[in-house]
Amino acid sequence: MKTLLFTTIFCLTALVSLAQWDGQPAVTKKHNLYSSGEYVVGEQQAGNIGLSYTYNNKYILSMGYTATFKSTVTPTAEFLKSASNLSPATTSVPFENTENLHMMVGRIFDLNKKSSVRLVLQGGPGISTFREPEFNLTQSGDQYNFETQTSKKFSLVLNPKVELPLYSSLGCSVGPMVMVNSNQTYIGAGIGIMYGLIKND
Repeated sequence: MKTLLFTTIFCLTALVSLAQWDGQPAVTKKHNLYSSGEYVVGEQQAGNIGLSYTYNNKYILSMGYTATFKSTVTPTAEFLKSASNLSPATTSVPFENTENLHMMVGRIFDLNKKSSVRLVLQGGPGISTFREPEFNLTQSGDQYNFETQTSKKFSLVLNPKVELPLYSSLGCSVGPMVMVNSNQTYIGAGIGIMYGLIKND
């Protein structure tokens, strides 16, 4: 439900972010709002959607949602040896994945005079939700079942990136993503699309 709500808000903001300042003179457009979507490759593949607000073209505030793709999990060899002829009790497939809601602040540095390439250094806190299966034997002893266990951890998220505003309302980005918490340290590299009021012409 949280994922659907965040995705809906993201889509609505993406549609109106450009129109909010459309009637203003270009000289007054110092604060920009745009949405982004990224594909992240790491130990686990992930997707990231976010909203970014820039102030005076120097500072940035970003809110985002990142989720790793669901990965199928099989019981360990030790567990499978715990009973003879052990087989799944249901047709459901056990999986694991991680979701993260985060908010970051940062600084923007233009890398050329035209502001067509810029470096964004940003980081901040997040809440990570881990979903992992816990296997157990059924009463018959020759089958196993599982329950998906959920836990939440405080995380530190770092997401520096290079942004290329190709047009005033469309651009792309590339950069690493690091999420650190007591469960794991996730390191990935993302490439994405930006849409909205990205730069001032």
